[in-house]
Amino acid sequence: MTWSEIEAFLLGFPDTETSTSWGMPGVKTGGRLVAWWRDQHDSPGCVAFKVDRAELDGLVEDSSTPYFTIEHFRKFDSNAVLVRPEDVDPDELREMLTDAWLVTAKPTVRKAWLAEHGEDA
Repeated sequence: MTWSEIEAFLLGFPDTETSTSWGMPGVKTGGRLVAWWRDQHDSPGCVAFKVDRAELDGLVEDSSTPYFTIEHFRKFDSNAVLVRPEDVDPDELREMLTDAWLVTAKPTVRKAWLAEHGEDA
């Protein structure tokens, strides 16, 4: 998936908007970043997104997954992970981005979306 495809997918969720983070494109919900493009020396051509804190260590410590973190994120106790979009199946990435939105969305917005989609809150 390209950043444009990622952005379009995330903008399909309620209460989302385009944004920037340190000059790079991102998507926010309720004023908080859900995902953003990161093209720095320690993470070239990557998308960063939020994950449930309980899943963070398992994702980044399992060498069989394409997900990783960087010292900058650890330093600020961030619950974000990175992945190069070409290293992950698009369906899996969409699932991860959906989870990122769910983790970040305001509780009332999240609950309404889950109810609308027949899922438990």
